[in-house]
Amino acid sequence: MRKIGGGLKQRELARELRVSQMSISRVLNHRPGVSEALRQKILAKMEAFGYVPDRMAAGLRGKPSGIIGLIIPDVSSSFFPDITLAIEECVSEHGKRLILAHSHESYVREAAEIRMLRQFRVDGYIIAPSGGQHETDVYSELQGLGIPFVFIDRYKKAIKCDRVATDIEGGARELGKYLAHKGYRRWAYARGPRGITSSDEHAAGLLKSKRESRNSLIELRTVVAGFDEDDGYRVAGRLITGKKPDAIIAVNDLVAIGVYRYLKAHGLTVPCDVALAGFSDLALTDMLAVPLTTVAEQTRAIGKKAFELLLNRIRHPDAPPQELRVPTRLVSRISA
Repeated sequence: MRKIGGGLKQRELARELRVSQMSISRVLNHRPGVSEALRQKILAKMEAFGYVPDRMAAGLRGKPSGIIGLIIPDVSSSFFPDITLAIEECVSEHGKRLILAHSHESYVREAAEIRMLRQFRVDGYIIAPSGGQHETDVYSELQGLGIPFVFIDRYKKAIKCDRVATDIEGGARELGKYLAHKGYRRWAYARGPRGITSSDEHAAGLLKSKRESRNSLIELRTVVAGFDEDDGYRVAGRLITGKKPDAIIAVNDLVAIGVYRYLKAHGLTVPCDVALAGFSDLALTDMLAVPLTTVAEQTRAIGKKAFELLLNRIRHPDAPPQELRVPTRLVSRISA
């Protein structure tokens, strides 16, 4: 692992990117004055070269800092606010501090934030990993350095570590069984990106429920969306194109709300024209004009268990990795 100090290595990186050393310094020290595009370019090149600032390596030799790093896609997305609050409470109860960083579903940005937090000598990380299954270098790097971490919500199959998540496949399976029992036969599904285990498991659960229904009339048409409300609005037109579905299923409640907005804007009513179901049971879903049928996740339990796993890993670094699955609960409302 090469280091960036104040001299030669910064000049080397600046020369490679054809930018000023001042720009490199501003990115390294998280100061303004660099465009977001250039910042991402510099971070990507740092990752590709395996650069870390000198003070990162020096900090690894120090005493425990009492600081926990939390890396999530976006604190405003889906169920992450409650998970964050639960982790904050646990951290405070144990006399520690929390530093929160966002990946915005970018593995490059996530890796840069993880390496940045090493400057603060964090004792360990709780991470909702971004990117595809092949993007694992930064986690292997942490394991090589002996820095503990726990995956939440998603995981990388090639990385053997502690992890805690919702029983997403089981929850999606129950939702599918419910829709089949209610007589819905033409399902349109707004799924999450492929390669992210949470969205893959959600899809697997729906497919299982379809097979287990033994009803050959059930159709499942899939459109890849994302995880945000805008993603739901963006793909809704494709979901209702052609043979109109009688039920739309969204990978989470935010996507379902985006679909609902689109349907309403285009003169379609829920559930008369088409039923709608989500996943997560966000606080606002029962306050919609048409309350949303969804699958409730125990978000606070996920946060608490993630912290407990990390604390155990810090105390017992050689213990076998643990995987915890938190059960879900189907919530039937007017929308489906």
